[in-house]
Amino acid sequence: MSIKSIKLCILGGGWSNEREISLKSATDVYECLKDNGHNVVFYDMEKDLPTELLKFLKQNSIDLVFNLIHGEGGEDGKIQSYLDSFNINYCGSNASASFTSFNKKLTKKKWIENGLITPKYEVYNSQSYEYCTKEFGPEFFIKDTCSGSSNNIYLIRDDNDYSLFNLEHNSQREFIIEEKIHANEYTAAILSKDVLPIIKIIPSNTFYDYDAKYKSNQTKFIFPDLSKQIIDKIKLNILKAFNILDCKDWARIDFFIRNNEIILLEINTIPGMTDHSLVPKSANQLGISYYELILKILDNNV
Repeated sequence: MSIKSIKLCILGGGWSNEREISLKSATDVYECLKDNGHNVVFYDMEKDLPTELLKFLKQNSIDLVFNLIHGEGGEDGKIQSYLDSFNINYCGSNASASFTSFNKKLTKKKWIENGLITPKYEVYNSQSYEYCTKEFGPEFFIKDTCSGSSNNIYLIRDDNDYSLFNLEHNSQREFIIEEKIHANEYTAAILSKDVLPIIKIIPSNTFYDYDAKYKSNQTKFIFPDLSKQIIDKIKLNILKAFNILDCKDWARIDFFIRNNEIILLEINTIPGMTDHSLVPKSANQLGISYYELILKILDNNV
């Protein structure tokens, strides 16, 4: 069966704070496939209404779903579990892998158990500022355990920052305290069983936050000149991290390099797919066009 012979649905939007980015990714993929003669429809899932989704998929006789809903609902296993219950095939990681990968605490736990290195962390439980600085240093992060696109991340530099976080954060959500790594940040995309060219991130802000990712024109992305030895080490760690979480098809993992040590930060199982997002940039470095990249993701599921 060829890709052009099946009916595709591109899922986008969602109801999280990443909705705008998701719509852009999904629209770009949809338009590219449509322009190249594919039988494809677009569904903007604005609300968590699985019965409406099922109705649309059945009415359009969908064979394969390409889920590009970022953040809560799309990346945390919810959409995947709906599609499983509908018995409809989809690209990317399954519900269980998505749930684990979207949760920073569960991801770190699995990586550490399997010998991989990640920044030191613990669950936030109103610890004293003095305790935090003793355990994590003078600067540290507090991060929402389940949030993407660098949303709900707080850089704590002094007692005032910590006091403000204690007053303002949503107490209904779980947060982790995380060590601040003083090293260059990189990202690597995984496509099936291959690691695409590594990108070095030079953020315009103090760290690679939401504004640096999506709003600033000052953030720089370069393909660094790394030794073969360190590249091989990165690829080994990235693929191991991907496989430990039982991920499938594609993802992107952010990491640091410090004294030739690979420190894994987090995984993104539904990375941005606009024509200028990091995964397409990395693929393009190998001569893989945006359209070819989409086909490679889809091909694993036909």
